[in-house]
Amino acid sequence: MSFNSRWLYVILLLVSSAWGEGKKLACDADTNICSVAIAENYCGSDGVAKSKWDIRSGYYVLSCECDCTTQENSFWFVSQDGKVKTLEASKVVSAVDVVKNKSGVPDSFGTVPYCKALKINQDRLVYLQKGPGASESSQPYCYSVVEQDAAEACTTEDCMQKQRLVEKTVASLKGEILTEFKNATSRLYKNKEAFVSFPKRGFIEKYITDHGYSSGDQQSFNDIAYFWQQAGFNEDAIWLLGKVIADNPKRVVAYLNIADAYWSEGDKATAAKNYKTYNELMIIGGKQQKIPERAKERSVLK
Repeated sequence: MSFNSRWLYVILLLVSSAWGEGKKLACDADTNICSVAIAENYCGSDGVAKSKWDIRSGYYVLSCECDCTTQENSFWFVSQDGKVKTLEASKVVSAVDVVKNKSGVPDSFGTVPYCKALKINQDRLVYLQKGPGASESSQPYCYSVVEQDAAEACTTEDCMQKQRLVEKTVASLKGEILTEFKNATSRLYKNKEAFVSFPKRGFIEKYITDHGYSSGDQQSFNDIAYFWQQAGFNEDAIWLLGKVIADNPKRVVAYLNIADAYWSEGDKATAAKNYKTYNELMIIGGKQQKIPERAKERSVLK
């Protein structure tokens, strides 16, 4: 390897390392829960600060967790509308994790069993409390589920501090939030049963309210709307693609996607207009050979 090549290799390593360190979200493809890097240690000496974002619910979960047998931990749930709830519990996990680990919960002291068999909806977070096992059990501890309504709303300065911390973090996560939502959407849209309850228009409306509409988001918006349309959520797709086209009337593929959505909804007249616009823009761009047959056929109503 030449001197210049070696330095190019070092520079690439440094650049990729810096990019990796710059990311603040690390998301699990199975649970759609992301670990969030927050600069401030909001726990002080009262435990280890851990923060997560649940793509499905929109909750940011902040916690102070001890590395101790009792697992007496504090959690703050900051919702999309800024409301804060607190919970004293041992762990907050995804229902997917519970299904995966049917024998119990892995923790610092080995696998701790559940106090009784669990029936869990896989679309939710599960709150667990560690307690003494039954006298006849070989395990000294077990985990039981804490009901969701056990979390209490709070208005103390401590809670407001957690709310402000999340607001500041969210402002710095704009690009990563949209990317992770798009990635999760792309994984789930073919699973009709799972995708019904996955957030759609409401998530994007909140995103635009928080961050504004940016032309730099067009590709992600277009892709998300495509997945919605493919899954049969045509009204949502039409709404989002309408925003894309309004911001950029020459975004060619958006016309094809919105035409498909109108066609699937049975509005063939509006679909034909959009197919026609798509065909015209493709011809202007010298890409007429790439026009799908359906766009040619459907652009002329019979």
